[in-house]
Amino acid sequence: MKLAQLIYLIDWDLRINRGVSFDSVRAKLLLIEIRIEQFIHRNFYRESNPISIVWYLCRFFGSIFQWFLCNSNIPGTTTIGRGLRLPHPQNILMAGFACFGEFCTIYHNVSIAWNGFQPTVPLSPKIGDKVLVGANAIILGDITIGSDVIIGAGTVVYQSIPDHSRVTSAHLDISPRTPSSLAVEPGSEEHIKDPYGIWR
Repeated sequence: MKLAQLIYLIDWDLRINRGVSFDSVRAKLLLIEIRIEQFIHRNFYRESNPISIVWYLCRFFGSIFQWFLCNSNIPGTTTIGRGLRLPHPQNILMAGFACFGEFCTIYHNVSIAWNGFQPTVPLSPKIGDKVLVGANAIILGDITIGSDVIIGAGTVVYQSIPDHSRVTSAHLDISPRTPSSLAVEPGSEEHIKDPYGIWR
């Protein structure tokens, strides 16, 4: 990665995450740090080479910065296209070799993870362009998410998804529930001791 490309990517990230709200400022700071990590990794990491210490130090301090800033962990080994939008950048965890296309949006509490460990073959998700990942979604394993895909909040994705798709969690299973005579009175001492007692 050249310095001009680093500046180009940061410029797009700042434009997409515009605004002066607390979340937009955190998103900008997080993305600047991620882009610097990517730059350091691509230019200084060489297997079994002492110069790699620059990358390891960057990752160490970067992970601390990300944790304090918004409790996220997005290493510089990831591939992320221009214009990543993070409306609420807290609690985003991303596998080291995950790959994102351009103009994606990731909401809070999202996990993009490996499914197993094979050191020679990174088993991380590959995600296309214009993908929206809703809050609390989990994308898991060696799968490919196509472009122009919307992944709904709380959805667990463990298989590849074609382009131009909408993915949501399973349909709600609603069944009648008769309150038990063992249920405690809301606000009572029993309720304070056992908060779940009101649903017995």
